[in-house]
Amino acid sequence: MKIPILLLLTLVALTIPAMSQKPDDKAAALAVVNKLFDEMAAANATGILAAGTPENQLVAVRKLKDGKSRIDVIGGEAFTKFFTKPGAIKEVMYAPNVEVSGDWAMVWGRYVFFAGDKISHCGINQFNLVRTDAGWKIANGASTIDPGACTDKEKTMKP
Repeated sequence: MKIPILLLLTLVALTIPAMSQKPDDKAAALAVVNKLFDEMAAANATGILAAGTPENQLVAVRKLKDGKSRIDVIGGEAFTKFFTKPGAIKEVMYAPNVEVSGDWAMVWGRYVFFAGDKISHCGINQFNLVRTDAGWKIANGASTIDPGACTDKEKTMKP
């Protein structure tokens, strides 16, 4: 009798967290990240800022030509300054992973960054999102930026 009760309690304990997550949370969190990429491509500073919380920031781990890495911490306003010409860039996170736990979500995966019709660099993006009254917003993110790190698959991709 103890084993069926223990099994039932274990099943309930595992089911409760899954029930608290809305089925569309993963899609909604991913949509915010994809919207950010669209706004970057459109060079829309207002749209870029709208994807994040007011205090959001990005940590960029950039591989330099001498092989060393440089770490930059970039606030939302400063980030918008990188995108000034509509259609000049496109970023694609082609196989994103999404995890959700309550009011927190993480979206991460490899990406390819195009400047015009050429690959500029590849790397890994990771975004932490929080659920706000206005919906999911990017709280922070981190990206590796390495022109020499594109996989064979990524080298064949087109914008």
